[in-house]
Amino acid sequence: MDTNSTHFTQPKAPDKPKLTVRLKQKGILRPYTIVTAILFGCAVLIYVLARFSTPFAEFWARYPSQGLRFIFAKLTTWIPFSLAEALILSLPVLAAAYVIYSNRAMNRSDSPRAFWNCLMPLICAIFLLLSYFCLAFGPCYFRNGLDENLGFSREAVSAEELRDCAVWLSSEIEAIEDQIAYGASGQSYMPYSYYEMTDKLNDAFATYAAEADYISSFRASVKPVVLSVPMTYTHISGVYTFFTGEANVNVNFPDFCTPYTTAHEMSHQRGIAREDEANFVAFLVCMESDDVYIRYSALVNLLQYVSSALNRADRELYAQVYRSHYPAALRAELSAYSKFFDEYRQSTASTVVGAVNDTFLQSQGQTQGTQSYGLVVDLFVAYYKAELSDI
Repeated sequence: MDTNSTHFTQPKAPDKPKLTVRLKQKGILRPYTIVTAILFGCAVLIYVLARFSTPFAEFWARYPSQGLRFIFAKLTTWIPFSLAEALILSLPVLAAAYVIYSNRAMNRSDSPRAFWNCLMPLICAIFLLLSYFCLAFGPCYFRNGLDENLGFSREAVSAEELRDCAVWLSSEIEAIEDQIAYGASGQSYMPYSYYEMTDKLNDAFATYAAEADYISSFRASVKPVVLSVPMTYTHISGVYTFFTGEANVNVNFPDFCTPYTTAHEMSHQRGIAREDEANFVAFLVCMESDDVYIRYSALVNLLQYVSSALNRADRELYAQVYRSHYPAALRAELSAYSKFFDEYRQSTASTVVGAVNDTFLQSQGQTQGTQSYGLVVDLFVAYYKAELSDI
């Protein structure tokens, strides 16, 4: 019997699905970006409070920000060169490396977020710098005025008061000029090394701060700028770089400028932000030193500010004081300085840097911008009337 059989083919089992692992795209808000954003928000809040509350700014400048500035200064003081200068000089190389790395990273990824993943670290780095400024140095611009912390008040200054101050300063210079070494050109010479000078100034700061409650002292190195000659074309004799905690000094200027400039930058490092106040603290600290050349530096530099103000107020009176009271050695020193500066006097770099510095200072409440350096005269006249006029 024929048997009809039907052949049923077993249906093919479906293929097992391939195991695919879909990598989760990392978002822009990584942990470090969140931490940076929170820190920046807190820093801006502190800075805004300082701008609108002088008592808060004074408290913050004396205590929390002092601790931050101390830590950064100590972290970099052992580096034998200026870290800030090295970072600035290496910026083109670092920028090029960052662009190349980011470009390659974006080419390897098809994610639309690749661009932001490469850019976000740079944004966070900038925000961290801004945060540190807002916490460590920015509030110091809005603390009590130095005259208030010293216990005297600024008033309008007359030409006669400027004359009295110029005469006092020139007489102090004349009293010690026989202890100063001058060269054939009339320029004085510092009788020790730059590093010995910074040690002496650290000692002077410690002595001064022991009697002043508005400023504290710590020992830190002050870095000489390697490219001091090119820096001179900007007319900058020193700079405090808050992001490394370093005080940096242009050592191309004549010797009599160096101790005073160093003390000025050290004042910034210790929380005196306004330029006129840093100038005056530098004078007070230098005068506290037992070293005659450091005191000479303070006297000559401050006399330059007073002389300039007197010349603007009354040219005839200034000429009279210059002829009658400035000792010959001092006139030779100032003449040598003028000849030195002739090479750098007119430069595009000084115009650009001056404009940037002027804008920055005005943004921090110093309405007179770079002219605020000269306001040290008001402080000195008030100090002279309160402390020196009866001596």
